[in-house]
Amino acid sequence: MSPFTALASALGIALTASTLTTIAIHAPLRRQLAAICPVDSTATYWLRSAVTLLYLLPIFVVLVFGLPDLRLNDLGLAEIARRTLASAAFALAMIVSIITLRLASLRPASKFDYPVR
Repeated sequence: MSPFTALASALGIALTASTLTTIAIHAPLRRQLAAICPVDSTATYWLRSAVTLLYLLPIFVVLVFGLPDLRLNDLGLAEIARRTLASAAFALAMIVSIITLRLASLRPASKFDYPVR
């Protein structure tokens, strides 16, 4: 397998994993952020930031840690898929865990928070 094909396969797998994770948590995360943030624009910002992290961080982890030097080894598609899935799953699990822990420590906005709705 050529290095370009291996890279394209790895990126496709990482993007698919990120998309499935984003689809799974998008609506609950949006509701949670809307309940916590005092203004709708801040909830929108944090939701977009979380989705951006859900796409970029797994790609970064896959490219840096998941794939070896593709010029030295001729790996098969199964090995590339295994390494990519392991790296992307680790990154996604860490992101979702950190978001969950952070949201669990926040309190909902009260009527005394600025700005007043």
